[in-house]
Amino acid sequence: MKKSLLVLLLPLILITACQTLYNRDQPGEIVEPETTLTPTSTVWATLAPFPATATPIVVVPLDPTGLEGKITFQSDRKGNLDIYAYNLQTKTLSQVTTNENADVFPTWSSDGKQIVFVSDRDGNPEIYIMNENGSGLKRLTDDPADDVFPTISPDGKTIAFVSNQDGDDEIFLMDLNGENMIQLTTNFFTDGFPAWSPDGEKIIYQSDRDVNNELYIMSKDGFDLMRITENAAEDAQPAWSPEGKRIAFVSTQTEFEEIYIYNLDTEILEQVTFFKASTEMPKWSADGKYLVFSSNYQSNREIYIMDLDSKAIYQLTNSSGEDFYPNWTQSK
Repeated sequence: MKKSLLVLLLPLILITACQTLYNRDQPGEIVEPETTLTPTSTVWATLAPFPATATPIVVVPLDPTGLEGKITFQSDRKGNLDIYAYNLQTKTLSQVTTNENADVFPTWSSDGKQIVFVSDRDGNPEIYIMNENGSGLKRLTDDPADDVFPTISPDGKTIAFVSNQDGDDEIFLMDLNGENMIQLTTNFFTDGFPAWSPDGEKIIYQSDRDVNNELYIMSKDGFDLMRITENAAEDAQPAWSPEGKRIAFVSTQTEFEEIYIYNLDTEILEQVTFFKASTEMPKWSADGKYLVFSSNYQSNREIYIMDLDSKAIYQLTNSSGEDFYPNWTQSK
């Protein structure tokens, strides 16, 4: 029986940053939405977190000495969502954007000199690019749809992103200057959170085309689709390791959202966080030794860094707001 969109949207918000969802009548039969070309309004600026457990979680502290680069993230610590950047060498935090609208989903350019992000400052979620200090702002997309979750290819030339401009969430590509837009996925389901392989030849993403969210890999031209995960849990927010052999992602295989790493060569799956909370948005350091992520295991969302060998943790932020969606560049 066809489920209502509102019923399906609520649980999806907890995992997939509230992108529109279509379900199936029965196995093998796809139910097309009544309207496929009009984008539906979505709550897009942040995820609704799982409540954290009341059980205290003891972690080994990580000495941040030697960590390099800069980490950008979104935060509402001053009342509205803006983009911030933390310099690991100087241990200084700077606020990159300041306006009354939502600036979210920041990602670094390959040289660490620019930030691509999403803002509704012009009425609806669009993709923008700016210098790392907030100057040189340029709008890259201009349509009535929600254009979200941008990520830049390793060669710095192409942006993969998600848009519902044809009625449901699909993955698109465009040049770094916003030109030559092409659509990679075309289906009646929700495709999201694209991430590039280190060689720039493939894209991994999440999709609910098989009822719940699983991870899929396709070539950068949208072909050679390969399914990576297959279980009853929600598998989401993938990130490809720098050497190309591992995928970090979020899964609800336990009662909560935790981070897992899947080895593409050995097919071994490892759970790396046990916070019993919403632990989300993992991103790799350039050497593949660390993950940066957000978690609400101490109440509100903060940004953390984990040493994958020792599992030691460094708390990068400590604010009364929600600090979320980190991205790491090794550029100083």
